[in-house]
Amino acid sequence: MFTLAAELRHTMSLLESALAALNREILRQAGDLPVATCYCLPEVALGKEHEPVEHIQVQAQLTGRPALDAALSAFGRWHLKADCSAKASFRLPGFILLPGASRALLEQQVAEVNRLKLAFRTLVQQLDDKDKKFTLVHHTFPGLITLQVYRQLTLLPHTASRLGFTWANKQIIQKVDKARLVEQLMQSRHSPPPLTDAHTWQQCVDREIYDVKRLPAHVELRLRRPVKTHPMVNVRWSEPLTPRQQQFKAHLPLLLCQDELPAITHLGDYPPAKARKQRAARIGGEPLIPRLHIYPFEP
Repeated sequence: MFTLAAELRHTMSLLESALAALNREILRQAGDLPVATCYCLPEVALGKEHEPVEHIQVQAQLTGRPALDAALSAFGRWHLKADCSAKASFRLPGFILLPGASRALLEQQVAEVNRLKLAFRTLVQQLDDKDKKFTLVHHTFPGLITLQVYRQLTLLPHTASRLGFTWANKQIIQKVDKARLVEQLMQSRHSPPPLTDAHTWQQCVDREIYDVKRLPAHVELRLRRPVKTHPMVNVRWSEPLTPRQQQFKAHLPLLLCQDELPAITHLGDYPPAKARKQRAARIGGEPLIPRLHIYPFEP
C-alpha cells in the first residue's frame, strides 16, 4: 500500500507526463510561425511579498516563438526561484492561438492535466494540519510551490471575438450574520494560534465577542478583505451566448482553438493611466475585528 508521499510522487509523475504530452501537441499544432503573446511581469523579491502594490510594470511583451516557449515553460514552472518569494506566485499572462480543428484533442489533454492537478491537491489536503502539509510536500518535493501546481490550465470553451487584458484590484465584501459570528468566535476561544498564550487568546476573543454584542441592532457587519492585484482577461464571445462576456484569471497563458485571431487589448502597467472611478464604499472607518477584516456597516 502506498504511503501518502509515494502517492504524491506517483501523481506528480503522471502530471509531468501528461503536461509534456500536451506541450508537444501544442508545439505541433502551433506550426513554424506560432501566434502567441505573453506579458512578462516582475518577480516578487524575498521579503517584499507583504508590501503594498503601488506599481507593476510589464517588463516585456513577447510574441511568436519566444512567447510560445515562455508559455510552455510557465505551464510547468512549479518550483521556487532563487531570491524570489514563495508567498507571491509566478504569473505570465498571455495567449496561444491554435487551429480550430485541434480543439477536440487539446480539450482531452487539458482536461487530463487539470484532473491530475486536482488529484495532487486532493492528496495534499488529506492532511488537516498546516504544518504537516508543509513538511510532507517540501520533504517530498523540495522547493515546490503548491499554488503553481494547483493552477488549472484554461482552454477557452468558445470562439472569442475579443480579449481584453487588464488588472483586478478589488475587495471581497460579504454580509456577516452577527449570531453566527459570535458562535464562531466562541468556538475559537479554545483554539489559540501557534505561539500564543491560551489565556491571552481567550481574553482577546472575549473582547471581540463583547464588541459584536454591544453593537446597536440597526448596525450590520461586513467582511471587507482586500484581494491581491492580479491580471485578468475579459473575453467576448463571437456567438450570441449568455453571458456574452466572461472574465478569466490570467495567471497563465490561455489556449485559444480558433482560426481567426480575436481583437486584443494588451496588458499595460498597473495602475492603468485611465483608471475607472470607483464608487465610494459605505463600509469604512475602523474595523471592528481587524484580524478577521470585519467592519460595522449602517445601511
